[in-house]
Amino acid sequence: MSVSSSAAARPMPNARLLLLLLVGCVMFSPLAIDIYLPSLPAMAREFAQPTDVMQMTVTLFLGAVGVGQILVGPLTDLYGRRPALLGGATVYLVGAMVAVLAQDISMLYLGRILQGLGACATVTVAFAAVRDCYTPEQGARMYSYLNGALCIIPALAPVLGGLLAVQFGWRSNFLFMAAFALCVGLMAWKSFGETRPATTVVERPLYNWARYRPVLTSWRFLYQALVAMAAMSAILLYVSSSSELLVERLGHSELVFSALFGGNAVINIITFFFAPRVITRLGRQPTVRLGLAIILLSGLMQGAAFAWLPLSAAAFMVPVAVLSVGFSLALGAASSLALEAFAERAGTAAALLGSIQLGGSAVVATALLNTPLAPQQGLLLISVVMVLPLLLLGARRQPGV
Repeated sequence: MSVSSSAAARPMPNARLLLLLLVGCVMFSPLAIDIYLPSLPAMAREFAQPTDVMQMTVTLFLGAVGVGQILVGPLTDLYGRRPALLGGATVYLVGAMVAVLAQDISMLYLGRILQGLGACATVTVAFAAVRDCYTPEQGARMYSYLNGALCIIPALAPVLGGLLAVQFGWRSNFLFMAAFALCVGLMAWKSFGETRPATTVVERPLYNWARYRPVLTSWRFLYQALVAMAAMSAILLYVSSSSELLVERLGHSELVFSALFGGNAVINIITFFFAPRVITRLGRQPTVRLGLAIILLSGLMQGAAFAWLPLSAAAFMVPVAVLSVGFSLALGAASSLALEAFAERAGTAAALLGSIQLGGSAVVATALLNTPLAPQQGLLLISVVMVLPLLLLGARRQPGV
């Protein structure tokens, strides 16, 4: 075991520029999902595939993000945050171009996996850099701000993606992703210095149980990571099923879908930016419990609406709006609590958190999408089977402060 040195390639940017760059890092993932959602039916027609096959492009991307983070995290501790960020942006760009040139569904899947592997590096760097540069209390607020900023993507990306698709075809969505990766990569190359602390622990070999054990045996980390996974499972199921439900089953246009999707994202944005005040007033763990309670309520609302109301956009989207409030409150505080104790291995801890959150939620959402259950029933199931036990467990034990 050794302790790495922090060899910064260049001085860090000022606080505002750093925040802007970190926002760009976390935007890789939602941009890769939300911008092309309105085009899924058109893509299904071009590739002569059913819509549920096209929905696998979302699941494969998130699965690659989740699994890739297990590999990327230790690399950021060994080689630093800067090389990981630059490499991730490059791989993401290559994946986007593979999707642009895809002539069959297999090539499109390959492009999405490459994009996921690139995005896993950028999001790991963003979370690790916050842990590197800020105190736990500041970090909780930063995670909320970052999550609030990245929710701008669901508000704007479907509209932008729809306009691009109408004017230039669905492949233009992936050209836009490639251009975004190029811009963030150039910005990082010019201004992002190394944030890895000099006390970072690096075990040899790099991938062994000893490196992950302190994180995975921490009750606080596991609890908060499962909170993040449960919340993300509900959001991912909503995102993956909303296009089919609202456009194909209810017959709404792509513009109406974009407006509904974007309107819900605005609720996310408002809540994420309001969350730091709630954290300051209540504390981080009470904020997590409040978020879980609201997510549970949203699932019960979905179940009641499915059982007793006719299917409509309002019957589906109103409980989703409640879900978004709970998700926004829980995620920032849970992320801060999960990573707080791991300053000496922040890259590994951030990677494991992201892997559990995104990889685990991708498995849950995929499993539910491949059952006869309606999306509303799936959201109710997540609330009762995943969220309720976490809420009760958090009330009995104190997994954070």
